[in-house]
This record gives sequence, structure tokens and C-alpha cells, in this order.
Amino acid sequence: MLWRLLVLFGLVLAAAAAASWLAQQPGDMRIDWLGWRVQLPTSLAVALVVAFALLLVFFDRILRAIRTLPGWLGGRFRQRRDVAGHRALTLGLMAVSAGEPEAARKQASRAQRLLDAPQLTGLLAAQAAHLAGDHQAARRYFTSILDDRDTAFLGQIGLLRLALDDRDSEAAHKAATAALAINPKSELAARALLQLETDRGNWQQALPALAVLHQKLGKTPQNGAGLKIRQQQVAAHYLAARDQLDDNPASSLRELEQALKLDPGFLPAVCAIADHYLDPDTDRRANYGRAAKWLEAAFIDQPHSELLPRLQKAWKANDGQFIARLEKLLGKVKADWRTEAVRLVAAAAEQAGLDGEAARLRHEVAALADNRAADDVAATWQCDACKSVHDMWHSHCPACGQFASLLWQRPQQVTPLVRGQRV
Repeated sequence: MLWRLLVLFGLVLAAAAAASWLAQQPGDMRIDWLGWRVQLPTSLAVALVVAFALLLVFFDRILRAIRTLPGWLGGRFRQRRDVAGHRALTLGLMAVSAGEPEAARKQASRAQRLLDAPQLTGLLAAQAAHLAGDHQAARRYFTSILDDRDTAFLGQIGLLRLALDDRDSEAAHKAATAALAINPKSELAARALLQLETDRGNWQQALPALAVLHQKLGKTPQNGAGLKIRQQQVAAHYLAARDQLDDNPASSLRELEQALKLDPGFLPAVCAIADHYLDPDTDRRANYGRAAKWLEAAFIDQPHSELLPRLQKAWKANDGQFIARLEKLLGKVKADWRTEAVRLVAAAAEQAGLDGEAARLRHEVAALADNRAADDVAATWQCDACKSVHDMWHSHCPACGQFASLLWQRPQQVTPLVRGQRV
């Protein structure tokens, strides 16, 4: 504002100086036309020319303003419609978030009248219809945007949600597959497809969805989400191997090895791969060395009674040699599982008739239990979702239905009433 005043003041001074200079100049101007003669000083003539030019500019501006007036009025009207339309859109989204279907549908209808943005207003109308339970209207909208490359993915996700709400697994599977094909990095589509495939028992088809979820974790540390994905990958590889055991043993073996690379202590996979290598009736001779490698790694990671007879067979050892090799293996067992491992070896020594060694090991178990009271609780299969305990591993928790949720561990967060129950 100050600069404008200074510029205006400067122009006024310049005009005054120019007028004073012209008034001091000698000379006049004469015009003869049709018998008329006009004679006036030069300074006055210049002033009249300047005034005429300014008058022309003034009238030109007035004519332009008259010509643009309808457009300006229309623009103002459109602006007011846009403001009202965006307000209706905002209120509609707030109503959807608040869970008020009637207000959402009212604002959606108003936004559709005021705004020329069919994708936005249609989305609000679909959300309002979905909230009101009118899935047909929502489905029509999501289907209508499938042909647009930019909105096809969102359309499939909308159809997926509707199908899941309707418990239509076929439609949900179709929509989830299509969404993942459009956006291979979609975590939402991958999780939905994983749930659908595991519910159907399609373990091999669940692995690509798990790969997407694993990739989404990137280089993040092994937090709860990362461990859960790994747990599900292990289970899917094992279950895929089990389904292919009779028809394609080589592929089954590869799936088992993939599972054990992720979790060397996963008991069902360890037992399955050990039985494969220890079976002399397979398409090749029994490979005791490979069986022993997987069994030893599992015993070190998570000792279990089912590993012991397989270890003795893989080692081709008599009772004394077997107990001696087990005691050497005890030094490599993780600290959290050492009490359990010593207890298992003591039981094996007692069964073999090595009473002195069994007594020594039981004394060691008692000493370890005194130092670590939690180790006195026997390990079992426990669901990490609902905390129920089970005698054997299942693909889905029999209590809550969660996929790959059973872990071999000492029961945690179990009340005394539940601790005594087995599912």
C-alpha cells in the first residue's frame, strides 16, 4: 500500500512538471477546416489530446466490463454452487464416519446436484448406501468405475468389502484376485485373499499373498507382525507339502525345506521331512545324514519328545550311544528350552534302563527348575490369538479359527480354569 501511494505521488509530480514545462513553451497551433479556423496554444492542444486519449481508455474499460459482466455473474454463481456442493460433500463424509446413513444419503444427493464430480459424489452415495444396508446401490457404483484404469482397483476393493459383508466367498475371492492383479502391492487385497485361500485349504495359492505381505514389511525388524507373517508362511509351506506328498514327493520335499528354512523348530515339518529321509521305501535310499541334520536343528531350537525316536534311528545308535549324543546336544539348546530338553533326555535314559544317568539328569532338571520357575510348566500347543491350549497342531485354531496361530510354547496368560482344559 505504501509503495502504491509513493508511485501515485511520483506520477502526479511528473504530470505537474510536464504541464508547467509545456505552459512555458512558446508557440500556438492553428487548424483551418471548411472555412473555420481554430487557434490555441500548443500546451492546451497537448492537454486536450491527452485528455481525449484517457477518455477513450475509460470508455474501452466500460465496454469490456459490460461484455464480461454475464460471465462474471455466472462464475460467481458457479463458485457459490461449488462451495455449497463441497460443503454437502464434507458433511456427507462426516455423516458416513459418524455412522448416520440418513444424513449421509441426504448430503450425497445434494452434492450430486451441486457438483460436477461424479466420481466423488458417486463414492459418497455408495458409502451412504452401504452404510444404510443397500448393497445393490453400492455394488452398482463400484461396478461402474471398473472400466476406468485409475479407479478400477478401488472398485474391486469396494466389491470385495461388499462380498465379505454378504459372506459371499466366491465374489470376495474374485474381487480380491482382481484387485491384487491391478495392484500387486496391495496389503488389503493380499490379506483378504490369504484369509479366503486358507479358509478353502488352498495352501499353495495362499503363498503369493503371504509373499506380498512379507514384502510390505521390507527391512523392518522382526516385530509381532513380521513374526506372524513368518508363522503363516511356515504353516502354508508345510500344508502345501502335505497335500503333494503322494502325487509329487519332490515338490513336497521342497516345500518342507522352505518351511524349515523359515522355522527350523516347526515340529510337523521336521517330523515329515525326517520320515521322508528315513523311509527306505522312497524313490531313493534312506538319507540318515540329512534326517539327522534337520532333527538336531529342531531339537536345539525347540526340543520335543517326538524328535527322540527319529533321532535315534537317524544316528543308528544303541541306547547308550543315543543318550551320550543327546547329552552333547544339550549344550547347544537355547537357554529358554534347556530345562525341557534335559527333562526329555532324562526320560529317554530312564526308558533305556540307564537309571544312574536318568537320576543325574533329573537332579539337573530340579536345579534348573529352582532357578527358572517358569520352566516347570510343560510346553504345549497354544493359540497366540485366543490363548487356548491343544494337544496337537492344527492349521486353524479349533477354538477361534485363526490360521497358523498354534505355537509350541509354555502356556501364557491362561487362567487356572482354562489351563486344565485341552481342546
